[in-house]
This record gives sequence, structure tokens and C-alpha cells, in this order.
Amino acid sequence: MAFDPQADRSLCRTAALDALRLTACGQVRSTEDGGVEIREPLPQDGPAVGRMHLASWREAYSALLPAGFWDTTTEQRWAERWTANLADPVEGVVSRIAVRDGEVVGLASAGPSRPNATAGPPVRDHELWALYVRASEQGTGLASRLLDAVLPAGPAELWVFEANPRAIAFYGRHGFAPDGARHVFGADLGEQPEIRLVR
Repeated sequence: MAFDPQADRSLCRTAALDALRLTACGQVRSTEDGGVEIREPLPQDGPAVGRMHLASWREAYSALLPAGFWDTTTEQRWAERWTANLADPVEGVVSRIAVRDGEVVGLASAGPSRPNATAGPPVRDHELWALYVRASEQGTGLASRLLDAVLPAGPAELWVFEANPRAIAFYGRHGFAPDGARHVFGADLGEQPEIRLVR
């Protein structure tokens, strides 16, 4: 049930439901600061990660995406996909989840850059696949910690909805800027455009 980055690009890149790379010994590396633990997810985290991921999409994109998208989107679907992908890791993908008081409140994934049907081949080796935190965690520095935890310093790229100025400004503070590449999603995501940011 692993996602195909090309066949399901609208959810695979922007929602980053691909699996995470775990440590070779199966242990979870973690750091804790400000009451929030950042660690690698395990397959049993799948349901909680899926619920958090969908909740963050609702908080960020409820007014951006068409009603039809939300009508067909369920917690169970997202939880099942996360569980399946965590059980079948994709080589080269690094992810972390943020946990506060036992609740998943953030996630980030990064890996090899992927080609785009509109923009063509990637222009950096590393790509931030996804970065989401709950609205209650915005402004706490958690998003920056997650970004640093999954993406090496130096050149990288990412894609972001063009109509998401808050995210674009956040990434700008981390050295990312638009390079002119643009992609428009299909009707399922309301034909929303996304733009590539690079550093």
C-alpha cells in the first residue's frame, strides 16, 4: 500500500504519506525540548500520525481546497496509509514526529528530490517532502526544529501552495526562495497552484 510518488503526487509530495526510514537497530532516536519530544516514528504510531496529519491539513487548507476533497477524506484513510507506509519504509526518506504529552503535534519528512511533471527534473538533491505542525504549536519554534531534524544544511528544494503566504514566509526565514517553477494540481485539489522554493 506504499504510495507511488508519481501516481499519487497530490498526496505523496504535499502530504508526504510515504514511509519513514528507521534506525538499523529498530530503536527510536529522540530529542526533547520545551516539553516536546522529536523522534522517529514507528509503525504503531501510524494512526496517531494520520489523525494529526489530517487535522493539520484541515487547519491549514480548509478554505483553500474544494468541499469535495473533504467529503471523501477520512481519518481512517489517512491512518491506514500512514500505518502501511511506516511498516514498509522507503529507502532514503527521513522523518520525525513531534510528541507533546503523548499526542502527535507535528511531523516532517525529507528525502531525495523528485521530478515534477510540469517543472521537469529537480534542481537540488534534497527535498523537504512535508512539514506540518498543529495550529496550537505555530510560533513556538517547533516547525524550525522539525525542519532541521530532517533536512541537512545546504542546498535543498520544496514545494508549497502558492496561496500559503505564511508557509512561504517561514521557509524564507530558512533561506528558501521561489525559483519560478510552478505546478497546478488537478480538480481534486481545486486546481491549486504550488511553487518551488530553493536554497
